[in-house]
Amino acid sequence: MAPTVDYIRHAAKLSRKIYLDGSIGGEAAPDPDFYKTLAKALEDIADGLEQAAKRRE
Repeated sequence: MAPTVDYIRHAAKLSRKIYLDGSIGGEAAPDPDFYKTLAKALEDIADGLEQAAKRRE
């Protein structure tokens, strides 16, 4: 089963938004939704790496 990438892509999108807000003079501070999405994305990445490692065994 392939890991999902929805949260990973959403975290990347939020990161770009924060960067762009900061570059045009806005406040470049992440909101709680960013941290929640980032945590889920990192969990998905970790799950995917574990699955890949198991396949190599």
